Amino acid sequence: RLPMSIIALVDCNNFFVSCERAVDPSLEGQPVVVLSNNDGCIISRSDEAKRLGIPMGAPYFKIRAELKRRNVRVFSSNFALYSAKSSQVAQALAAFSGLREFYSIDESFLSLSHVPPAMLREFACELKAGVRQTTGIPVSIGIARTKTLAKLANAIAKNTARLDGILNLHDSPQLGMALSRTPVERVWGVGRRLSVALKAAKIQTAHDLRDAPDKWIMRKFNVVLMKTVLELRGTPCFPIRETAPQRKSVMYSRSFGTLIESQSQMEAAV
Repeated sequence: RLPMSIIALVDCNNFFVSCERAVDPSLEGQPVVVLSNNDGCIISRSDEAKRLGIPMGAPYFKIRAELKRRNVRVFSSNFALYSAKSSQVAQALAAFSGLREFYSIDESFLSLSHVPPAMLREFACELKAGVRQTTGIPVSIGIARTKTLAKLANAIAKNTARLDGILNLHDSPQLGMALSRTPVERVWGVGRRLSVALKAAKIQTAHDLRDAPDKWIMRKFNVVLMKTVLELRGTPCFPIRETAPQRKSVMYSRSFGTLIESQSQMEAAV
């Protein structure tokens, strides 16, 4: 068992859109979307675009006319820009923590064990402001004892306006309520397929999963889910890794630019 810790998950808000806004401030306040490779589908949306009901992953050719009618600004992917901005954010975070894990292009875990618990909110505010000032990228921050709880805290912070993008669940009396209001499929590492089996066993929320009997979890599932349960209880099982593990898979995808309605069209494309 690892010692108790304080972990923050720093997540860049609507990252690809935020990168476009960082180089073109006139986009602030406007509905903006970014498309995947080959302009296939929507992979990033501004909050304004989300409020218009524009769905994530929608094929561009299907909603091109609607985007134009609603004056939504549309950008092709610029991964050179996004990679450069991700590096800038990483450099900014280095000023706030000596132990960091760059989990993805827009997410990082940070150890905040050097911060007094009473100062965590103030420290997070300084971190959030510092990243925005030096990179132009807005972030949300979730703080807790474990990675799994920090992920949960971050999701709530990002989707609750009154929290101003920061939620500290480290030794918080609100932790139980947060777990009760989080569907089990939203728990980091659970996902849709595993949640089906859990819900069939009356495990509906993160709170239910936290309180599930250890023997039942090990008998019905596996040690990985058991570690998730322990993390929900505040026991760290997934340490911060300064060196990211090697990816074991790769995906290269393309999208059609028009609706494919016949087998001959599909065969020609393949």
